[in-house]
Amino acid sequence: MKLVAFVLLSGALFSGPAPASDLEKVVADYVGLYKRESLPEWKKLFLPHFTVASTREDGTVGERTLEEFYEAQERYFGSGRGIKEVLENVQIERKGKLASVWADFVLTDEGETRRGKLVLLLIEGSEGFKIHSLMFSYYG
Repeated sequence: MKLVAFVLLSGALFSGPAPASDLEKVVADYVGLYKRESLPEWKKLFLPHFTVASTREDGTVGERTLEEFYEAQERYFGSGRGIKEVLENVQIERKGKLASVWADFVLTDEGETRRGKLVLLLIEGSEGFKIHSLMFSYYG
């Protein structure tokens, strides 16, 4: 009898929309998996038609597909330099199956630190939350 109650309770707990912890895990993995050895796992956080846009020093905006962005990250980590990114002041807003994440980021490359702001847009599907798009800009 206890097993049946547990199974029914488990079904009730896990049949609804993904808990906030799923969304928070994606955000944590966005920086946690951003390492040379885990880059293939990092790529799985994104939808296949993911896009990224960023500002350039000349004032223009660059846009890339998932494949273009991922290849750039592979080259970046392939340099062998010590690279790490952390997020600060993270603000997550969820509205049903949609979510946005605003954060300050700190990118450290061989001891040199650059700061900026990013926004991630996420959508919840059958595999949980996936990143649809990213926009970022370094501070002047």
